[in-house]
Amino acid sequence: MKRQRRVHPKADAELEAAADWYGARSVGLAEEFLGQIGDAIAAISDWPFASPEFPGWDELPLVRSRALRSFPFRVVYYTTEDRVTVLAYAHIKREPSYWRARYADRF
Repeated sequence: MKRQRRVHPKADAELEAAADWYGARSVGLAEEFLGQIGDAIAAISDWPFASPEFPGWDELPLVRSRALRSFPFRVVYYTTEDRVTVLAYAHIKREPSYWRARYADRF
């Protein structure tokens, strides 16, 4: 079953900023980055429970993250019966749980 996807507004802003950063270096690089984001989202939609759980997370629903193939980013998300909610497009060098308040928002 395909789940609906929701993206936290701050995650949208992160994605746009990262794509702009890569685009300033090379249009092709930005396209590759966005393509890998799309691939990750497609995989999450098809197999939402395949990605590892976020370490130390003990609330339900569980938060998971999926790494991109060749960029230092992860898609941080949680899954309910009918929806996948993206909390962050997180750079791996950033504070690992900066997005926790977004989970509490339940926007």
